[in-house]
Amino acid sequence: MARGEFYEVACVREALQGPVPSVTPQFFKSGEIDWKATGNVIEAMVAGGAKSLLVTNGDSLLTILTDKETMEFNRFVAEVAGKRAMVIACSKAWCQAQLLDYAATCKEYGCDLVIPFVPDWAQSVDGEELTACFREIGQVMPVMLLTNMCNGRGMAYSTIDALRKEEGIVAIKDDMPGPYGKMLLARTRDRFAFLQGGRAFHFLDQAPFGADGYLSVYARVFPHISHLFWRYYTEGRLQEAVEVVEKYDVAFFDFVAAEGVNFSAAIQGMYEIAGLGRRWRRSPYSSLTEEQMEKLGAFLEERKLVP
Repeated sequence: MARGEFYEVACVREALQGPVPSVTPQFFKSGEIDWKATGNVIEAMVAGGAKSLLVTNGDSLLTILTDKETMEFNRFVAEVAGKRAMVIACSKAWCQAQLLDYAATCKEYGCDLVIPFVPDWAQSVDGEELTACFREIGQVMPVMLLTNMCNGRGMAYSTIDALRKEEGIVAIKDDMPGPYGKMLLARTRDRFAFLQGGRAFHFLDQAPFGADGYLSVYARVFPHISHLFWRYYTEGRLQEAVEVVEKYDVAFFDFVAAEGVNFSAAIQGMYEIAGLGRRWRRSPYSSLTEEQMEKLGAFLEERKLVP
């Protein structure tokens, strides 16, 4: 197996230290992808200090992209990043043969890791079959496992344990915060790099168990907030880190809950207010209305994130 630097877990762990942004395609109101705006967003993330760029099935809206667009989006992220950040590609829920083709193509694109998002209708994925699937993909490119299966159940510990000896499996992205994620960390932190899959709030819960970094809302648009949190955390100023989480992270999710809007739609709205991208998401996904954009703008102004 031809080895690259990201087959080394230490290299992946270093690149995942701190806040990690996921990349979302920007859309025109018509639903077509705005590649220029998408490139602006990626450039802003790199300029904001992102050491890794993450493509995910959910946050990156692969759920409303075609298979062809999904591959093009992964290629575009790697191209714009230009090796200035580790690029983690992600598939849609494809069968094993298609996942292997996807991994080989992502390697050609210059992506550094792949997340094989496996299908799991009616819990059809068997542990032995799944282990073999990941093992084969890992021989093509380094793999980041995603704990949240297609139907929302956590990947079995036994499957992850069976992959400990596979050199191609280097990292885990955990989207199952709470007891599952902490127990998983306790079992695997000596072997795999570990990304907490959403929010500084959940990272603080998992950090004592060995999480390396976290998927950050603010690293996408206002990176100075995520870096402020990380500085307080790494300096051991935990009360100040918690205050940042409460003021920005918790408050944002309280805001979207109170307004009854989707958090992804609100993040797209942030891109537009910051002058980086557009609020639109492809139908039938919702996008913020003018009234909701005004309320989001007031939320950001209150926290001095925009003039």
